[in-house]
This record gives sequence, C-alpha cells and structure tokens, in this order.
Amino acid sequence: MHFDVAEDICLLFFYMKFEEKFRNILGEILKNHESLFLTEITFGANNDVKVFLDGDNGVTLKDCASINSSIKKQLSQDDINYSVEIGSCGVNSPLKSMRQFKKNISRKIEIIGHDDRKYSGILSEVSNTSFVINWKERQPKKIGKGKVTVTISKNFDHGQYKKAQIILN
Repeated sequence: MHFDVAEDICLLFFYMKFEEKFRNILGEILKNHESLFLTEITFGANNDVKVFLDGDNGVTLKDCASINSSIKKQLSQDDINYSVEIGSCGVNSPLKSMRQFKKNISRKIEIIGHDDRKYSGILSEVSNTSFVINWKERQPKKIGKGKVTVTISKNFDHGQYKKAQIILN
C-alpha cells in the first residue's frame, strides 16, 4: 500500500478549508435569523454536515428549510460534494449555551456536577457566565425536634458541571 503524504496533506487542507468556509457561511446566514443560534455542528466523512440549532422561540421546520436553502445558494454542490442536515437540538438535548439557559428560566433543570452529584431545581437566574438553581429540601430544625422546609440556592459558572438538562414532566 502506497501513501502519498503530499496528497494526504492536500486533502486535509481541502477538508479544513471546507469546514471553515461552511462555518463562515452559516454564521452569516444566522445573522439574518436573530432568534436562532447554533448549538452544535459536526463534520463527518464525505463532507456530511449536521447542524443543530436552537431558538429563543424554538426552531420550526420552515426555519430549517430556509437555512438549508440559503446554504445551498452560497455553497454550490457543483464546486464541492457535501450533504447537510439542519435540525433542532431537541427538548431532550443538554443545554450548551448560556442563551439556552436564558430561554429556560423558571423551568425545572437537572445539573450533573463534575463530582457526579445531581442537583435538581428551578432555574431562577442566568447571567452571561453563570446561573442559579433553587430547590426545597427538608432539614433538621436549628432548635428543637423535627424538620423544616428550606429553599437552597446553588450558583454554577458556565462549564462548572458535566451536564445540564431541562426536566420535562
């Protein structure tokens, strides 16, 4: 079996250039869809691209079709062979951007910390770098016997956890 290093480098450069070009085109297109934002993009073999979006008001099929059409107008399949799938990240997907946290304020959320501890509560505050969840738990009274219900708050910096997901019920 013969490997041509120069050919391999050219192919690698070609694919890297495609990814960069695709990302730039998608970024420009999303500027015209202010309520939508990218949550994930993957590039597979044979230039198979999967784009996952979220939106401040959700993502519609019409949104996906419009973005797909815009990509195909700007990146001709005559120049390069590729396929693209545009979709919503889905309600069961983990939250990845602070914009997703902001749109889910007042919803129930589960956070899995780096220590694998689970926290479930209501997402109550979100800034550009952190968020706060609140939950109630029974704790022993400070004086006397019995327990009292108290509200606990925990602040998480973005990335200070393994996973964050909205709980549907």
